[in-house]
Amino acid sequence: MDKVEELLANYQTFTTQQAESKGISRVTLSSLVNQGKLERLKEGVYIKNNDLVDDYALISYKNKRVVFSHHTALYLHDLSDRVPNVFHISVPQGYNASRLTKKFSNIQVHYIKKENFDLGISTKKSPFGNAIQVYDVERTICDIIANKNKIDKQIYTHAIKTYFEQAQIDKRKLIKYSRKLGVELTLRSLMEVLG
Repeated sequence: MDKVEELLANYQTFTTQQAESKGISRVTLSSLVNQGKLERLKEGVYIKNNDLVDDYALISYKNKRVVFSHHTALYLHDLSDRVPNVFHISVPQGYNASRLTKKFSNIQVHYIKKENFDLGISTKKSPFGNAIQVYDVERTICDIIANKNKIDKQIYTHAIKTYFEQAQIDKRKLIKYSRKLGVELTLRSLMEVLG
């Protein structure tokens, strides 16, 4: 198997840096794009031509200040069994998400105060195996508590119950986040009932 095939076997979407680390030059990448074997998604990001597109990676790679959150994060953390038909993303207040919403009609944008935006950002694999930014599970729980009235009751209840049934929960981190995000009292009430 040559270097390009090996790279495509391991990554559906990959960057120039990942290719170079496997010994594939930028010239080779350009040649493969010209031959129609690869597609350039944006500068420095490639996908095998005619492959199923990983929208998670596409949204994430094109926009560095985008973090998957809310319903989408619940799904990625296995706290929801419903595959989201809308990508829920968070961006800092003041971020212009209009390009995103024009390109992807199935995006729900949540604007987050700048001082809270970086709280709980983690990296996780998309369903296609690509690394994407998503809020960690504790931040996701706090977000859905804060937005309880905007979330389907069944999704909310299942997520909360599933989270608190897990063997390893980081209560310290959860309480720290809940203080910063203004949901500590609600969280403590839930912990008393479920914990």
